[in-house]
Amino acid sequence: MIFIRRRYYIWLIKAYFKRWKRTIVGSLVIGAFLFFAILLGFRNYIEPLLQRKVEKVGLIGIYSLNNLPEDVLYKISFGLTTVDANGEVKPAAAKSWEIKDNGKTYIFYLREDLFFDNGEKLTSDKIELSFKDVKKNIINPSTISYTLKNPYAPFIATVAKPIFTRGLAGLGEFKVTNIDLNSGFVRSITLDNKLDYRIKKIIYFYPTTESLKIAFTLGEVEKIEGLEDLNIKNSNLEKWNNVVVTKNVNHKKLVALFYNNNDNLLSNKKIRQALSYALPDEFDEGQRAYSSILPESAFFNESLNYQINDVDIAKTYIESANLTKKDLKIEITTTKEYEKIAEKIAKSWKKIGIETKIKISDDITGNFQVQLYPFKIPKDPDQYVLWHSDQQNNIAHYKNLRIDKLLEDGRKTDNLNDRIKIYRDFQKYMLDDVPASILYFPYTYSLERRLK
Repeated sequence: MIFIRRRYYIWLIKAYFKRWKRTIVGSLVIGAFLFFAILLGFRNYIEPLLQRKVEKVGLIGIYSLNNLPEDVLYKISFGLTTVDANGEVKPAAAKSWEIKDNGKTYIFYLREDLFFDNGEKLTSDKIELSFKDVKKNIINPSTISYTLKNPYAPFIATVAKPIFTRGLAGLGEFKVTNIDLNSGFVRSITLDNKLDYRIKKIIYFYPTTESLKIAFTLGEVEKIEGLEDLNIKNSNLEKWNNVVVTKNVNHKKLVALFYNNNDNLLSNKKIRQALSYALPDEFDEGQRAYSSILPESAFFNESLNYQINDVDIAKTYIESANLTKKDLKIEITTTKEYEKIAEKIAKSWKKIGIETKIKISDDITGNFQVQLYPFKIPKDPDQYVLWHSDQQNNIAHYKNLRIDKLLEDGRKTDNLNDRIKIYRDFQKYMLDDVPASILYFPYTYSLERRLK
């Protein structure tokens, strides 16, 4: 009886399969296809979202949408050109360019494979880069020109400024997905990586170092970038087991001593040379520097005998100046941030008989004898506005016809080899005349909480 039932069920299954064979096979194929499609979709779309890395970064500064820091802007977009670490200008949004009319006209030919974050194609009419006393001309959708009143070789580096269209839509690796404003100022900006959507950055801005440290302690941010706070190395934050502190060198800024070349004492070149030779060899706050040109740059003159600390040579210059002890008094004007550095310099100058007073002031435009202050390093070696005798920003009141001529020539010629020679000569004569003493590139510190 059991045997007959088994045969019956087998026959029934065979009959059912025979009748519905196509339906069953089709269902299995479709089911398998859907299974693998869902699996593939999970791996490619759902799983990455579940594993998405959100990096919360804290920066110091108060910014509006019109003056966001360069480090943020260059994550979102890039310019017609780009300048590498060696100071060499390379193509970016422009695939090539021509310089005509004796260096007064620049013609840029755009790449045709670039699109803004909003989907719009990059065309010359969407490039909003404009400059004072420069005429912009849209030749065709892929060609744009700029005509200057006078030759200006650094212009090719000037157009490295990031290009944006409406709503901070850029061409770079990241796109803006959210901006949190508070009374017109940016509290945070959210960036998504366009090449890997698992990567997301939220950058928060804090008005002071202390408020940023508190935010890090409370877990509002997991990473701090760009701190110039030496105390961070001795703070409780560094002692946390899961916090890593990284020291970097900020090659975009230099700290220097500017000598007032109109001052009765400092108009004497021998005194300026003595002060330079008596400076410390090292500064805890940064990487020692002696030139205002980046060491990595092709324009840097590495053959010069830079004025390292030598008290004996400094004393020789002081003696040859034929001044009385009463005359050897100097006042350094600086901000509270650089007070300790000023004190260190004062101790060094005391060794050569210089009595130094330190004045703390936020007014950097007023009269001074020696000013200790940072300045921004341009992408191009051109430093006309800092040192040319007819410039308002020449805070050292420096006048030197040879330096004026070199700075003028450096702006006029676009031949790389000629410019290299010009700026190497510029460094040689500046080092000899010492209108200012370059001190250091500041260290910056990054703190990152490593999650277990």
